Amino acid sequence: MARYSSFSGRDTPIAETADIGFSRFNNRLRPDQLKAGELAMSVNGRMNVDGTWQVRPGVDTFGPVIGTKDETLALPFYLWPQVVISSATRSGTTVTITTSTNHGFSSSYAVAIVAVSSGTVDPNGNKTITVTGLNTFTYTIAGATGSETYSVTASSKAGGAILGTSSINGAFGSCLFSNPASNNDEYIILALFSNAIAINIATKATTTIAYPSGIVINSSVNMLQTFNKVFIFRDGATALEWNGSFSGTPAFTKVANGAYAATTYLDSSSNTVIADGIVTVSETAHGFSVGDRVYVVDKGSSTLVEQEEGYVIATVANANTFTFYAEVPDLTSHKVVYAKKQPSQLGFTHMPAPAWGVYHQRRLIVPYYYDTTGSSGSETITDRNVRDEILLSDVFDSDTYDRIQNQLKVTAGIADYLQYVHPFTEDNAVIFNRNSIHLMLGLSGSIADISLKEITREAGLVAQKSVVTIGDRIFFLSDNGVYSTSFQDLYNLRGAGLPLSDPINPLIKRINPDYAHNAVAVYHDNRYWIAVPLDNSPRNNAILVYNLLNQGWESLDLIDQEGWDISNFIVSGAGGINKLYAVNRFGGVHTIDERVDGFDYIYTVPGGDSIPYPIESEVVTRQYVFDDVGRKSFNSYEVHVESSEYEPSDGDITMISENIDKEAPMYSLAESLEEDLPIGEDSSVRGRIGNIRAYGMQLKFVPTKGRPKLRMVKLEAYQAFRSVTEAS
Repeated sequence: MARYSSFSGRDTPIAETADIGFSRFNNRLRPDQLKAGELAMSVNGRMNVDGTWQVRPGVDTFGPVIGTKDETLALPFYLWPQVVISSATRSGTTVTITTSTNHGFSSSYAVAIVAVSSGTVDPNGNKTITVTGLNTFTYTIAGATGSETYSVTASSKAGGAILGTSSINGAFGSCLFSNPASNNDEYIILALFSNAIAINIATKATTTIAYPSGIVINSSVNMLQTFNKVFIFRDGATALEWNGSFSGTPAFTKVANGAYAATTYLDSSSNTVIADGIVTVSETAHGFSVGDRVYVVDKGSSTLVEQEEGYVIATVANANTFTFYAEVPDLTSHKVVYAKKQPSQLGFTHMPAPAWGVYHQRRLIVPYYYDTTGSSGSETITDRNVRDEILLSDVFDSDTYDRIQNQLKVTAGIADYLQYVHPFTEDNAVIFNRNSIHLMLGLSGSIADISLKEITREAGLVAQKSVVTIGDRIFFLSDNGVYSTSFQDLYNLRGAGLPLSDPINPLIKRINPDYAHNAVAVYHDNRYWIAVPLDNSPRNNAILVYNLLNQGWESLDLIDQEGWDISNFIVSGAGGINKLYAVNRFGGVHTIDERVDGFDYIYTVPGGDSIPYPIESEVVTRQYVFDDVGRKSFNSYEVHVESSEYEPSDGDITMISENIDKEAPMYSLAESLEEDLPIGEDSSVRGRIGNIRAYGMQLKFVPTKGRPKLRMVKLEAYQAFRSVTEAS
């Protein structure tokens, strides 16, 4: 606006204030307490290093589509009780089911078929049925040919359609798999109901990985790649492992289970020959496989090393001969005593059916909640009713755990329990309990050298998958919000006082406490991303984004659509550029911050099409009070905006006043400019506020088209009451 060159004592000069950049938002403090550059709210926005606020890039479907529309659960549906299936047959496309009792179902509604043998054409999943009798019904499988009779067991059931009853309708776990046989070949592995699927990130091609016969997954699992294998941890059930090979018919198998076999010594006379660093051992029915470890109990006259970490089997010529490498002098035929490592006192156990596992210092660390006994393949899992102990595997051996030397009790019977172990430095790991945090020292040496140190009982871990290391800091979700702790030296882990999330505490309080344990987090693109269940949602329906470059919270990311959720984050660099992927409960894989337009393309139902939804974003500035507690007359505003390089932009502007409280819509960008803001163009948009009298004023900008940038906000006002006499 025009200005006079000078003012007299009775004139009321117009004051102005502005934000010429934005770095973070804070919705805990009153908006009039915020500093320049801080926002009161940012929804679906990104704050760039140049200080601009912009609508975030869109989410894009990655694919492939898991499932078919024919099996998509549609409304209405009924939660009928499950009944046992006594027989199941297929003739062409028609499957006929007979139940052991009256089923009570109705035609044209979905029924979940569970745990029937897969056969040639898998009959399981949510199926729209036709009732043919009190205990019979049929449904069709498009494209099926031939006939077959399916095997059924007491676990084979039919009941009310539910999400997650089949490989079509549920993904119960996921992880990244980097193919060790390739330099840049990465996959997203999804654990579905009756099999797993490997999705090649570069080509999007899928490979089915079978489960052992009779095994299905119908509840949440944790997955991990280590020792060149992928493990599925099933909490109270024997873990599954896949060797990472795509040749033949890829399949998961049970890890070694049942009672640990007694140590068998290999001590035949003249059983060892050493030549050029290759040790050849001849023992009848030695039972070793390539990659196993063999331990020297008595080296005889050789220079082999006794006990220690043992030797890795390099080749197995046959059932009676194996070799390993050792840099020792040559030796003609001589006797050496070998064994699998000697157990101490209670002996070894196989992997104890853990809920999760962590790789650190060549060992697998797992919670010790269960014992596995019985024979291999017919194992018995017994709950120890202990929730504060961990087991460490032998070096490079995920199947062997010494229950004395490698067992650690974290607490001493206090009201606490183990949540997670997080590797931090080469020598240390942080043990998170529900109500305390501990430091485990000395992991690089002998297990006997490990020590535990309690760090604090003032904070604990709520969500296992919220723990992320970024530089020298560990981020995690506690009852009080997101904490960031720094590692000062090898012996002190010091908390940061207030939670890192204190500036957004109103949002933290909206996290559903009953499902907060499902939160997942990741580090990507200089940001800490944590997906949480807000309000009454049982699933992670929102993402809180912390920008490490700006040292502040950047956005509350929302896609307000039924069926959208985040069960896991995965970061992959396949193709040369790291990208962030989000997996939902249906097995839908999405790429975060991928699209350049103002739309999110998402899967909301299994087998459904990718559906576009406009990104609904908004930004609210701090409250401008001009360093004055009195009432002002707000005269005008000015915003600098810029359109993206890909599409034109528009947006609505609203002024929000306090004392007197009021929301006053202003002109939109298109109304002010008489057109949408063209592609790649910027503009200074000015407007009159209308001398609204108030203590303070905020500007809310709601983009309605494209992904506009907000670069600057300026307001002008003058003092409303300058007279020292009483107004009447």
